[in-house]
Amino acid sequence: MKTVLITGASGFVGQRFCVNNKDRYLIKTVSLQNAQIEDLDLSGVDVILHLAGIAHRMDKTDDSLYFQVNYELTKKLAEAAKQAGVGHFIFVSTIKVYGDDYELLTPETMCRPNDAYGKSKLMAEAALKDWETKDFIISIVRPPLIYGQGVKGNMQKLMGLVENRKYIPLGNINNKRSMLGLDNFVALLDRVIETRKSGTFLIQDSEPVSTSRLISEIAKGKNIQIKLISIPWVVRYTIKKIAPEIYKRLFGSLVVDDSATRNLLNFEPPYSFEEGIRLMAKNN
Repeated sequence: MKTVLITGASGFVGQRFCVNNKDRYLIKTVSLQNAQIEDLDLSGVDVILHLAGIAHRMDKTDDSLYFQVNYELTKKLAEAAKQAGVGHFIFVSTIKVYGDDYELLTPETMCRPNDAYGKSKLMAEAALKDWETKDFIISIVRPPLIYGQGVKGNMQKLMGLVENRKYIPLGNINNKRSMLGLDNFVALLDRVIETRKSGTFLIQDSEPVSTSRLISEIAKGKNIQIKLISIPWVVRYTIKKIAPEIYKRLFGSLVVDDSATRNLLNFEPPYSFEEGIRLMAKNN
């Protein structure tokens, strides 16, 4: 049984990882907010799963905080791990390292982050790769939007919209967006731990989905009757001009090509999109 040290274990992904794997690994957790890295006891640790970090925030956050936490702290932790003889370091990054200019992401897509969050994560990735040796394996995972039990942010707002509105003006949206169910993500992390593969991994659910389908599935999961209404193109155009970020999230496409990850790890997400949304809707 491997010993896995998790940073950010109290977070959205960390909590689920611990629950799903309480009998699979010897799990140790650490809060990097409350502990100094030089004081950590890493003896006997086989894998570090580094989940802790400052995520993309809607409210104002000083750019220096992203670099301090996502880059400097990650680099310091990796250095300590390597010196302690930890054999495998898994870093959960983000597709934000690519920036916002693409509609299709592949392993070959050039990274062009346009905010401090994406830049700090990409800098951490580069630093980790410099540390890698045959005895210190680095695995980097770049997930898209993760949904599931305990989700916050825009997905939580979308569920609130379904709960409070009978008519929702987001019908007939035929975009394609890659998302990732929480339990599918945990399953992928398990597979990375099991295979000890080095590399940078993209992942999504079995298929990308439209905004309209996402809302419909949330309503089904909550057993709520809603009516999706299509809004005129002139209104969409106005949203695009006034609030381009909101327009991109609601109407734009962003598809992740994760075929290389599936082939290398021999992995298929165990849960369908419908199952993942149903679990989220029932438990939020």
